[in-house]
Amino acid sequence: MNCGDFEELAPLWHSGELDSEQRREFDAHVSGCAACAAELREDAVIDERLREIVQAEPADTRAIEDQVRRRIGREKTLRWAIPGLLAAAALIAMVLWRAPKAPQPAPPIFADAARDHTAELINHVPRRWRADPSEIAVIEKSQGIEDADVKALEATGYKLERARICRLGGAPWIHLVYARDGREFSVYMRVNGDHPVPEAASSSGNLQLASFAHGHVQAVIVTDAPKGECAKFAKDAERALL
Repeated sequence: MNCGDFEELAPLWHSGELDSEQRREFDAHVSGCAACAAELREDAVIDERLREIVQAEPADTRAIEDQVRRRIGREKTLRWAIPGLLAAAALIAMVLWRAPKAPQPAPPIFADAARDHTAELINHVPRRWRADPSEIAVIEKSQGIEDADVKALEATGYKLERARICRLGGAPWIHLVYARDGREFSVYMRVNGDHPVPEAASSSGNLQLASFAHGHVQAVIVTDAPKGECAKFAKDAERALL
């Protein structure tokens, strides 16, 4: 095992997902590599600090509460309307048909992506980033991502600055940072599996999030840019992969 293998397996070591043979090889490498051992200790401390910060931050449930109230109101209306005549039933059906659909819930992976972006791009928690193109290519290859796909996203007008492997939902993703004029976008990229991330858009505090799956690639995008910029970046990125 080398340091590149360490980068790939470290997230799975933290989440306890390595099998016994992988763990033995991982532990043997860490015991003989001071740099990787130091990074492993730093990651453990940082993860604990982030967990404490997230748990201490109160959740904003106002949007959920508003949805619940609206739904209760609609259900009460239906309860009283059901005994009516066919004409009343037709009117209710028309009203429900015209009513706006409730927004789809954000994919669970969004919470991990927002937390990771906040830690690494906003709070600047120390991490071992790769900025050299040859080193980034090694990371891409370890995750089965084509270098052409990563570079294609520069068609959005943002330049790839750095990359590293992180953990979202207990699985390794490549965290790519694209920047322009002081504005940064986190793009978390992974090869499509049996359950690719759905196309979605959401927000978390000041963060905007979007996701898509295209071909053999799936991506989650996070930024604190003004509203609408994340959706535009995601659309341009998906078009660039055509």
